Formats: sequence, C-alpha cells, structure tokens
Amino acid sequence: MAEAAARAGRRVLAMNLCFAAGLALVLPWFIAGVIAHWWGPAANTVWATHHAYAVRTFWFGLLGGLAPLLAPGGPGLVLFLLVWAWCAVRLGRAFLAWDRAERILDPGRFV
Repeated sequence: MAEAAARAGRRVLAMNLCFAAGLALVLPWFIAGVIAHWWGPAANTVWATHHAYAVRTFWFGLLGGLAPLLAPGGPGLVLFLLVWAWCAVRLGRAFLAWDRAERILDPGRFV
C-alpha cells in the first residue's frame, strides 16, 4: 500500500512538471492532461485530489489556449494571458501541496 502511494506521488510530480513545461510549450500541456485523465485519481491516497485538480486545470488551460483563435485580436490575447496566469497560480498551489504531501482542499474551486 505504501508503494502504491509513493508511485502515485511520483505520477503527480510528473504531471505537475509537464504542466509547468506546458506553460511555455504546448505539447507537455497535453501530456499532463493525458496523465491526469489516464492514470485517474489514486483512490484512497493523499494524491486523489491532485488528479481532480489537474483535470480542471487542463481543461481551463486548453480553453484559454484556444482563446486567441476563437476571439482574434486583443480580447483573445487578453483572455489567453489571464488564463495563463491563472494556470500558473494553480500550478504553484499544486506544487506546494505536492511538496507537503497533503490533499488539495476542494479541488473544484476556482483557485
């Protein structure tokens, strides 16, 4: 059981690192989204909430990344930058929770 929790913790770290790289490059963002969806929540471990948090971050980030295409010009760029900053804040919160090996309280909340 302890090995399964440690493995889940390593998966969450890999997911967070891909999200961090995805803030600069596009492909790692999709890899992190696949990790979050494919591995699913690590049931009955401290890491279960991290996956739910990551899935929400992925979808909002994806929509924000498409904003310049959906709303060309200034509004799309502004929305993209706002969503990018929001994702960076969420990622910082995820790394802090991972470092302390604690659950993310209310992973469905906005920030």
